[in-house]
Amino acid sequence: MLALEVHCGAMARLTPLLSVGMFWVGVMCCSPTIAFAQQVPTVPDLKRLSLEDLGNLIVTSVSKTEEPLSRVAAAVTVVTNEDIRRSGATTVPEALRFVPGINVARQTANSWAVSSRGFSSITSEKLLVLTDTRSLYTPLFSGVFWDMQDLLLEDVDRIEVIRGPGAVQWGSNAVNGVINITTKSAKDTQGAYIQSSAGTEERFGVKARYGGRVGTGAYRVFGQYTDRGSTFTTGTSQRDDWKLGHVGARADWDSDPVYSFTLQGDVYRNDTGRLAPSVSVTGRPGPAGELRTQAAGGNVLARWRRRPSTESDLEVRVYYDRTHRADPSFVDDLDTIDADLRQRSTLSRRQELTWGANYRFTSNRNVGAGVFALAPPISHDQVVSGFLQHQIQLGNSVRLSTGTKLEHNDFSGVEIQPSVRAAWELSPTQTIWGAVSRAVRIPTRFERDIAIDVTNPAANPVVRLLGNPDFDAERMVAFEAGYRAEVSQLLLLDVAAFHNRYRGLASLEFDTRFTSAGRTVIPIVNQNLTDGHAQGLDTKATIAPIAPWRVSVTSSLTWMNLNPHGQDLNRGAFLEDTTPRHQLGVRSLLDLGSKMELDAQFRHLTQIRRIPLITNGTGLPGYAEMDLRLAWHASRQFEAALVGQNLLHDHHAEFGPAAARGEIQRGVYASITWRR
Repeated sequence: MLALEVHCGAMARLTPLLSVGMFWVGVMCCSPTIAFAQQVPTVPDLKRLSLEDLGNLIVTSVSKTEEPLSRVAAAVTVVTNEDIRRSGATTVPEALRFVPGINVARQTANSWAVSSRGFSSITSEKLLVLTDTRSLYTPLFSGVFWDMQDLLLEDVDRIEVIRGPGAVQWGSNAVNGVINITTKSAKDTQGAYIQSSAGTEERFGVKARYGGRVGTGAYRVFGQYTDRGSTFTTGTSQRDDWKLGHVGARADWDSDPVYSFTLQGDVYRNDTGRLAPSVSVTGRPGPAGELRTQAAGGNVLARWRRRPSTESDLEVRVYYDRTHRADPSFVDDLDTIDADLRQRSTLSRRQELTWGANYRFTSNRNVGAGVFALAPPISHDQVVSGFLQHQIQLGNSVRLSTGTKLEHNDFSGVEIQPSVRAAWELSPTQTIWGAVSRAVRIPTRFERDIAIDVTNPAANPVVRLLGNPDFDAERMVAFEAGYRAEVSQLLLLDVAAFHNRYRGLASLEFDTRFTSAGRTVIPIVNQNLTDGHAQGLDTKATIAPIAPWRVSVTSSLTWMNLNPHGQDLNRGAFLEDTTPRHQLGVRSLLDLGSKMELDAQFRHLTQIRRIPLITNGTGLPGYAEMDLRLAWHASRQFEAALVGQNLLHDHHAEFGPAAARGEIQRGVYASITWRR
């Protein structure tokens, strides 16, 4: 019987691989009948950038204007399309693991704690994430549902990661960082692309995209389906596997040198398992049966741009986003309309003025199941903002940027978020920079509208978690400095230090008792009664000892100290210990001739000392892991790759309380890619 079970398990793991083989037989049989528009870049065009090219990458997220990375007065890392491809990552969080200052901790197969410069949590509400400037923020908890962000990574041009505030350009919630995912123009994705993959944890995936031209414009359509396995668990029958389907399209018209227009949209649906309810109260019954979340959504975005010269441009962007999430603890529907206007003008040879305005309307309907409830269940909220930024060149080497965001939101009222940044070019290959900025994190619907009985609802008295309409925004002032240099043709260095001061952080407190329906209610509400500070040092060194080989070493040091001035019933002070004090990453990209690539990624994280959801104050031990990727370019069109992930352990835990986390298992998957 034991032998039979082993063989059956092996067959279960081989089945996805057989499916891939059958899929590619079908592709090869049908391929002669397909007419292709235009050949896309193939293997020789996917070669890695030089160190000089890396230093001169153009970024737009810091000032909403194009700037070379080497001269930006902010801690910015650009994750290129090549970085993503050669990492073997299949999700956006996994692609961010080697960004200095970013902590990526996987709690289950479909949930991550992604944070910048501390405050690691599943909500990570102080980090703003965008795709093509479309915010992925949810007002429910001010974070990101990462299980709904299944992008076609082949079409991602770059991911710009700002560690530190970006509030002048992006507004509230851009406190500790901004992640802006930029996809490729349709004109850069011509022809056909098909990829299929299968493995132990990445059980099966298929992705397809086709791009062509119509008149003076270009378009692409894509679709993908992914089936991912569960993490390692004990003591529960729940599974956290997940499946996601995603289709979309984009069209770009920019043949005119002055005007351009983009229209894009996508729809998706997923089915994800949970190991524990999203919301639970000790002593009260939770959802029964299998815990699964069904989510679906779609969006459409239009962008018009007028650029009469390199000195000025005008851009108008509007999008509509719809999400539906049927969780075992609640059903949430969110509609968002967002309109943005930005104009840049050159005042003189040395001065530039950028201004803009933004309007966002959200309609959120949340109906609780079991213990969870928001009162009222439906909320309509608006955010209106404007920003002004002035940049001036002082002499030949110093560039000064000052600006502010003025915002009004329906949660905390008027917020002012100014910033001053300066960059000094010591030489054409060396820049030092500094910045002082203010940013805020506005309240969420959880904090304003929550209504949960945390003791027996029929008892007297009853303890009730209530929203606080007077809860104010959390505030932060950041002091930053950095040094960026191309030391030689063999070494690129980037160092950034920061000191953040926080005021009015959330803490749960007992409020004044009152009587309702003849019973005494003891309310617990969020109040702004915790202060604190954080400091740290992020370093990245990129070395190219020989032409075919590049090695990157990243190091992040973070220290936090939070000081509750109240009862802190939610143990918010524990957040100072949820981020590892030190993270080390080593990444090697090696070309073995013209057809083979061998890539390795090693990471080491020190312990998580405490997590608020673990009441006894314990945390998780540190760990080290390694990923390997071997790719073979059989021709200009075909690539085959074998990827091993988390190879140093059978399984390991990364984040969360024991009842709600799975252990991340060693995994191997194979992929075949065809471009034409």
